[in-house]
Amino acid sequence: MIDHYRDLPTDLSLDDLTPIAVINNKGVIIWSNIQDIPDLYVGTCIRDVIPDLAVEKLFSRKSHIKTNLNGINYLISSYPSKDRKGVTLVLENYDIAKEQLNFYKKENELLHLMLNSPYEGMVFVDDQGVIRYVNNSMAKYNRMPREKIIGLKHEDFPIDNNLYRILKTQEYEPLAFYISDKNRKMIASRRPVYKDGKLAGVFGRYFSVDPQDVKKNFGESYIEVIARLQARDIMFNINQSVIELNSYKEENDKLPASSLGINSIIGVSPAIAELKQKILIVSESPSSVLLTGESGTGKELLAKAIHFHGNRSSRALVKVNCAAIPENLLEAELFGYADGAFTGARKGGKMGKFELANKGTIFLDEIGDMPLAMQAKLLRVLQEREIERVGSERTIPIDVRVISATNKDLAAMVKDGSFREDLFYRLNVVRIHIPPLRERMSDVPEIINHLINELNNRLGRTVMSVTPEAMELFLNYEWPGNVRELINVLEGAMNFCRSSVIGPEDLPFFLHSRKVEQNELEPDSLQTRLDSAERLQLISVLKQCNGNRKAAAAILEVSKTTMYRLMKKHKLL
Repeated sequence: MIDHYRDLPTDLSLDDLTPIAVINNKGVIIWSNIQDIPDLYVGTCIRDVIPDLAVEKLFSRKSHIKTNLNGINYLISSYPSKDRKGVTLVLENYDIAKEQLNFYKKENELLHLMLNSPYEGMVFVDDQGVIRYVNNSMAKYNRMPREKIIGLKHEDFPIDNNLYRILKTQEYEPLAFYISDKNRKMIASRRPVYKDGKLAGVFGRYFSVDPQDVKKNFGESYIEVIARLQARDIMFNINQSVIELNSYKEENDKLPASSLGINSIIGVSPAIAELKQKILIVSESPSSVLLTGESGTGKELLAKAIHFHGNRSSRALVKVNCAAIPENLLEAELFGYADGAFTGARKGGKMGKFELANKGTIFLDEIGDMPLAMQAKLLRVLQEREIERVGSERTIPIDVRVISATNKDLAAMVKDGSFREDLFYRLNVVRIHIPPLRERMSDVPEIINHLINELNNRLGRTVMSVTPEAMELFLNYEWPGNVRELINVLEGAMNFCRSSVIGPEDLPFFLHSRKVEQNELEPDSLQTRLDSAERLQLISVLKQCNGNRKAAAAILEVSKTTMYRLMKKHKLL
């Protein structure tokens, strides 16, 4: 049976309940799974059961025979084996099959009724660029019968060049403005179609806004409306919103996981270990999170990590710097605006950050700098879970997780009246404080090594590490600007560094002066203090001269030999 079964068509849908029998060239059943049809058991001759069955013909070609067994009509489909030594018979209840056929026929008719909409043109091209389907409206748009269009390739009949672009990019284009070869103005939608995970083709839909088509389909009363409709501008603005929305998601999708999750937070100190644990705990929650800490501690990095590990990671993470947007523009930036809301407003309006972040996360950085008037509007959005665009009275429901951040003491601001108490409680549901760099100095060496690798890629350098003396200067500094300041100092040092290792001479003066201040507290000898001052002066002049020893020697009024000796003495070579 197995050999015969393999000869069945691959697209034939069979299961264990489908009656199947295999006969040999004498018409004897040699295999059967039939249990509920009498007389079709193994060893039975098929001629005894169905006397009018021409067994010989079954071995020459595939056939379909209608017969009656015990009062039930069956359709027997025969499939001869390749070696012609046996035939597989598949039995179907004819009446049930007929009902199924009628169902699929009606379903197919409904599908064609929908596709043959008089208001929309539709087309499907396969993965090879061959036109496999057009409806009547699309054929009329192109002034050519459907039968002559179907089967043509792009080279023969470019029905819409953009379809073939989508075949290459496989990008979904939900709304676009399109002018056909016949000079028809249309609103178009194009999307890739997949089968079993592979690209099968592209499906396009087209709605004509040409007056001639509007008059025909809707009547003359709509012509004036269409004439005033700036379709190109509206579609451009809708497309811009879609592009902007996708950009937030693509920004996250293109970044490696190492730059988004807790692995992006560098450090092994107990404070950082605790911070990572908190992120993993709160990431799945929909509750608002308030990130606090000094400027430069990496609050945006934490916001990305919380979003990345949460169940909204497939959606957009939209960032807003509340301090960087002028007060008169902040409302429109956050909530969007309607068409004609103000002078210079984009036609068709614009989506705000909250709409763009719908189903995802919005990160409100520098929330402490938000004006009081905007605080009240933000509070309403968080309470009602809906927004109103500027200049519109229509409410838009939103589902957004809010992560806010500040380097200010919001509790103190609440007391002095510069921050709303009710908003503070809304934002401060989960609070995570980021410790300053000076409280986790044990993380500095690891952070430096990580930053060197990143900056090498960006600057095109091949710096390997820092010297022990340079590392001592890094560790002796308190870093009031935190990690952001450390990044700037290290980047500056890598620009000046002319070897594969960053030394003290590559670092700015204020790092050295910090060490001098510390040394002054110790009971050093006069000579030690003089040597330190001499070294600092050397470093300062060399920096001034961009490392040019000859120019530095001239400023210090010493010979080149003395300059070399001093640099060697202070380990600046």
